[in-house]
Amino acid sequence: MPSFSSCLKCVLRVTGPIVLSIASIRAQTPPTQTPPTTPEAHVEPSAGTATLQTISTGDLIQIAVFGHPELSQQVRVGNDGKAHLALLGEVAVGGMTETEAGALIEGQLRDRNVLVRPSVNVAIQESVTQNVSVIGEVQHPGTYPVTGSRMLLDVLSLAGGLTLTADAHLNIRRHSGETITVALQGVEPGKLSSIDAVVYPGDSVVVPRAGMVYVLGDVGRPGGFVMQNGGKISLLQVMAQAGGVLPTAQAGHVRVLRKDKETDNYAVFATLDLGKITSGREADVELQASDILFVPNSRVKSAFHTTGSIVNTISTAAVYSMLN
Repeated sequence: MPSFSSCLKCVLRVTGPIVLSIASIRAQTPPTQTPPTTPEAHVEPSAGTATLQTISTGDLIQIAVFGHPELSQQVRVGNDGKAHLALLGEVAVGGMTETEAGALIEGQLRDRNVLVRPSVNVAIQESVTQNVSVIGEVQHPGTYPVTGSRMLLDVLSLAGGLTLTADAHLNIRRHSGETITVALQGVEPGKLSSIDAVVYPGDSVVVPRAGMVYVLGDVGRPGGFVMQNGGKISLLQVMAQAGGVLPTAQAGHVRVLRKDKETDNYAVFATLDLGKITSGREADVELQASDILFVPNSRVKSAFHTTGSIVNTISTAAVYSMLN
C-alpha cells in the first residue's frame, strides 16, 4: 500500500500546474475598479443644514431656545436686516441661513451671560422672498406666491393682466436692488423683451400708467387717449381717435395746452390750423404726455375757452384705448 507521502507527491504533480495557471491568470487580470463616488454621496445632511434659504428683510422668523420657552419668540426682520430680540436687542440676521442665525444668537446668549450652553433653532415662518409683488396698471395688484422663477407673462396673468391704460414699458425690481426695463411690444435696444423676461421670488413688477393726451371741445369723442405706440402720438393720430372735428368747430384755432414741469400748471403751447395740417400744408405736430388739445366751437363765447375752464373738464373726460 503506497505511503501518505507518495500520494501527496502524486497530487502535487497533477494540481501544481493548474494552480500556477490560475495564479498567472489572476496576475494578468486587473483588479476590479470600484466606481469613484462623489463626495455628496457620503455626506449625510444634518438637521441644521436642511435648507439653504437665507433670511431676508420682512421675513417672519421663529426663534426657539431649547429648555427656555420664555426666551422663544417670533419676530419680523426689519428693513435693515435686524431682528429685535428679547434680552439681546437688535441682532443682524439678514442674509444668514437659519443655521447661521441660530449660531449667532447662541453666541450672543453666551457672551452676555444669559445662558451657559444655549441651543437655539431659527426657522423662517413667512418668507417675502417666496412672493412676487405686482404693482400698478394691472387688474388685480398684489402679492402672489411663487415657488421659483416664472416668466413675466405668467406673473402678469396671475394679476389678471394689464389694464387699458398700462404703459408699453414696465420695470422689474430685483430683490438684489437691480431694476430691469422690459418692452411689452417688440424688441427695443437696451430693453428686455417681455417674452424673455424672467421674474424671481422677491422681485417686484411695476407697471406704470401710459402717457395720456386729452382732446376736448368740438370733436366727435372728447376724452383721454393712451399713448401706446412707444409713448408717441401726433396731432392727426389723436384727432382720428377722437372722431375728428364737428362742423361747428373752429378748426383754424386749435390750441395745444402743455403742463409746465416746474410749476405743474398748464399754458397755451401753440395755436394750430388743423385744416392746413390735414391737407399737408403744415407739418404734423408731435404731442407729449398730458398735453391737452382743445378744439373751440365757433358759436361758444371765448369766456368759456380760458385755460382754467379747459383744464377743469379733464376730470370728466372718458378714457379711450388706442389698442386695436
